[in-house]
Formats: sequence, C-alpha cells, structure tokens
Amino acid sequence: MSLLDRRILLVTGKGGVGKSTVCAALGLAAAAAGQKTLIAEVAGNTRMAEVFGLRSLGYEPTALARNLYGLSITPEAAIEDYVVQTIKVRTLFKLAFQNRVMGPFMDAVPGLHDAVQLGKIFDLERDRSALGRRSWDLIIVDAPATGHGLTMLSAPRSMMELTRGGPIFEGVRQVHDIIDDPRITAILLVALAEDMPVNETIELWGRLGPSQASVALCVCNEMSATPIPDEALWQATTALRGGERALDEAIELTRGARERALRQQHNRQRLQSALPIPTTELPLRPSRQLSLDELLSMGQTLLKAGGAA
Repeated sequence: MSLLDRRILLVTGKGGVGKSTVCAALGLAAAAAGQKTLIAEVAGNTRMAEVFGLRSLGYEPTALARNLYGLSITPEAAIEDYVVQTIKVRTLFKLAFQNRVMGPFMDAVPGLHDAVQLGKIFDLERDRSALGRRSWDLIIVDAPATGHGLTMLSAPRSMMELTRGGPIFEGVRQVHDIIDDPRITAILLVALAEDMPVNETIELWGRLGPSQASVALCVCNEMSATPIPDEALWQATTALRGGERALDEAIELTRGARERALRQQHNRQRLQSALPIPTTELPLRPSRQLSLDELLSMGQTLLKAGGAA
C-alpha cells in the first residue's frame, strides 16, 4: 500500500530534523501526481508560509501551489470551531467559553487541545462537495516534535478514557478510528542520522505501541555523500601535503566530511536495525532555502520509497 493510497499522512520527528521540509516536499509531489492536497500545520506552527513565500497561513485553506493548499490549526481555533458546530451560535460560545473561569478549565483538560486539533483533521478528511466528492484527496499533517507528537496521537484515546460516554466520547472515538486505521492514516518518522535524533526516533517507535502498524516510512534527512575510501584519502593526503596552507586545510575538511559521513552511515544502520519499516534518505543540500523544484524532486523520492509507482 503506497503513501498515495492513504488519505492522511502524519509527519513527526525530533525538532530541527526537517519534518516541515518533508511535508512541503510530499505535498508538492502528491499535487503533481494529480491529488488535491492539503498541508495542515498544527499547534500554531507557521513554517509552511515561509517555505512557499507567504506572510502567514490561517485557519482556512490557502493556495500554496497548483493543486496544493495549506492551513495552520491552533488549539484555540479548533476548540471554537468544534463548540460552534455543536451549539451553532458563535456569540454564545464567546459568552460561555471565553471568560476567566472556563478558559483555565479547558486548558486543564488532559488531551483536549490535541484531540480537537485532530478533530479538525477528521472534519477535513470527511468534508465532501455538493456532488459528494472528497474535498481533499490527501491531507499531510505537520505534526509536533517527537514528545508532543506522541501525546497528540494518543489524545483521542485519552479523551475516550476521560469521558467514557456521551457526545464528546463519540466524537473522539470517530477521530481515533480514522487516525488509528493504517489503511487511512500513515505515520512518517523523520530523523537526522546523528546520535540524539536516532536515539529519540528509536524511543518514539518503542512508545507508539499499536500505532506502530501505521508507520509507513522513516526518512533520514540531510545525508552526506558516500565518503571516499581510505586508500583514496591516503593517496590524496600523501600527494598533496607539502606545506601549502590551503591544501592542508582542504585535506582536513575532506577528512572531517568523511568522518561525518561514516557516522551518518553508522546511525542509519542503527535505525534500520531497530525499525522494521522501510528507511530512505534525502541528501544534504548546500542551503536549507530550497526551491520548489528541489522540494518536488525530494517529494518524488519519498513517494517512490513509500510505494508509489
């Protein structure tokens, strides 16, 4: 089953590993493959606007590229959206919920903020046009970093255990059933091939429990080129060393790059040994300011690794 056969892709990983870049790349590739695609940032993240040269994204979908849209979901907006859908009167929501009593109470409910944000994803997934066609072929969720991402994934179940019945229970049960179904939702883990990100990714895998069945791919981002062999480096060092400062610096830089590439290979092997899922890699680029063409190429690589033809 390929990534494009799912309807929701949840992308998570340690902060700073490039998961937003992976989301943008997947979005462009899916859109180019003919799928009307939405990238949803949660927890108020705003990285996607910068990637696509926009000032900001709001709670309503905004065009990012051909066939590709984006929005940013905050807990506050998602709670208001959910309550207004229920009571139908926005003024009543402001009177009943936006006050100094209810505000702190709602902040204290375990899992509420995360559950309502996933509830918005659920609403987007089931949204249909007047003709009955899905509004979105694919929704890509730029999920929070590892620890918070795990909490968000478990939020519907936490709310089910808290409520145990009633309309809120039924609502989060529906969200749980969609998010926890590997035929509908796939989870992608993003890591750098460095000690701490790899350790955290392996730990996350162990804590996912039943959600492991939904993990479709692990992405090693910013991988260096294959290091030159020992013999070639020795020959170059022997031939070039001779007191020229620039040459000596170049040799040391090459040696450092080789050592980094070897460490990355070791850490990628650790991931492959610990995670029984496909692992792919994206190359280190000279700049993190990537063009849309570069992102598209990366996304096509990811879709291929995820089973797309």
